[in-house]
Amino acid sequence: MLAQRLARRNPVEAQVRLGMSAELIAIIGGLSAAQIVRLADSDVLLCGVGLQERSMLSALNDTLNRHDMQTMHAAMLLAQLPARPL
Repeated sequence: MLAQRLARRNPVEAQVRLGMSAELIAIIGGLSAAQIVRLADSDVLLCGVGLQERSMLSALNDTLNRHDMQTMHAAMLLAQLPARPL
């Protein structure tokens, strides 16, 4: 539902943040609540974690001593990563 909300509010941002094509974002944005529930209830992996390096995931998960600039810097680094096909 979070991805769908983003797809409906700002499709271009959804493309960048989710690493999906405009066509897929349009499909996600157009799904009904019942369709979302059916997808969530399935045992099929629909997306994966884009982080492959332990250090990057650890840095994002470190909640101690975090300030706004660290969060912004992490977002900038993640935005530069290429989208991976599933």
